[in-house]
Amino acid sequence: MPHLLLNCELAEHQSPGLHQGQVAFQMENPSISTRELIALSVRAHLALQRIARASAASQAEAALPAPTLTQSLIDEGLAQGRVALPRPPEPASAPELAVVEHAEIQRALAAFEAGDFQIVVDGTLYRSHAELHLTDSSHAVFLRLRPLVGG
Repeated sequence: MPHLLLNCELAEHQSPGLHQGQVAFQMENPSISTRELIALSVRAHLALQRIARASAASQAEAALPAPTLTQSLIDEGLAQGRVALPRPPEPASAPELAVVEHAEIQRALAAFEAGDFQIVVDGTLYRSHAELHLTDSSHAVFLRLRPLVGG
């Protein structure tokens, strides 16, 4: 069974630096369509984004000062019959992962079909959907196309 390694790099706009990761997939079948390869790549990038966001959130939480009871909070709590630390705000609800994943995969597939990027697998350029035959030594590159001038 071939293994597919995806090297992902994600430039974060919120924080400087480049987040990197490598995701390994063990494939049942050495044949994979360009659609499936794009979907795997999108899922790997989304997973890396979630890891980067979770890391940034935990660092931000660690930097927050610990909540303390002030005299005004104690007085207010006594008036209500209960003294307690203020609760942190509820996190904003995130869209369901499957919905976001599906939308991003569809967006990437549409971009491939529109010619916004191409795929090179083992030295062969793919500009449209095709069936790929991978080996353990296969190498795939996604080429995002940008105009050099005026675009």
